Amino acid sequence: MTGRISSGAEGLDVVLGGGLPRDGISLIVGLPGSGKTILAQQCVFANAQPEHPALYLSTVSEPLEKILRYAQALTIFDSAKVGKSVYYEDLGSIVHEGAFSGVLDLVRGLIRERRPAVIVIDSFKALHAYAVNGADFRRFLHDLAGMLSAFPVTTLWIGEYGQDEIVLAPEFAVADAILTLGSVGVAERTSRVLQVLKLRALLRCLIAVPWSRCASRGHTA
Repeated sequence: MTGRISSGAEGLDVVLGGGLPRDGISLIVGLPGSGKTILAQQCVFANAQPEHPALYLSTVSEPLEKILRYAQALTIFDSAKVGKSVYYEDLGSIVHEGAFSGVLDLVRGLIRERRPAVIVIDSFKALHAYAVNGADFRRFLHDLAGMLSAFPVTTLWIGEYGQDEIVLAPEFAVADAILTLGSVGVAERTSRVLQVLKLRALLRCLIAVPWSRCASRGHTA
């Protein structure tokens, strides 16, 4: 399906009608430990190629070193691809300076240099804290979304959002797909659940499925 790229999880691709929207913006949200980073890393390693690599950009929620150390514990991690078709970059220092323009310039430069197929920004929600006000963040969001739309790149924004933020945060309005990861208690067991809240041009209803049915075998740590 030309309008989709693989999420890296075969079962999830079936649920999504072929995968995540190609050249679109997907928001992956959930509480800590819900599997957001695993899903993002699956997508990165499933789609990265030397001519069109994947970029994993950390912000200020976790140090890049910690994200990379965690990734190395996953069965999908391929050290041979790092530095060749998978690149990890830290946006933290620029974000700490409060310069959204610097973030835009760096992302634009990386896109032009690397010509990536996939970009992950983790955590996207953390950027809110560095906006002067709501209007400042909305300008940044508008400029970033517009820039990403100008290039053939699929973007994943990762964040720990609550249900009220899904309704109010402006980034959810520009997203082509919204996936939430969570857990539900059944008797004495806890199961992970994935919900598709939005999938542009394909679904207009909420889908909830056990996350264990979507994750590829051997892909979770």
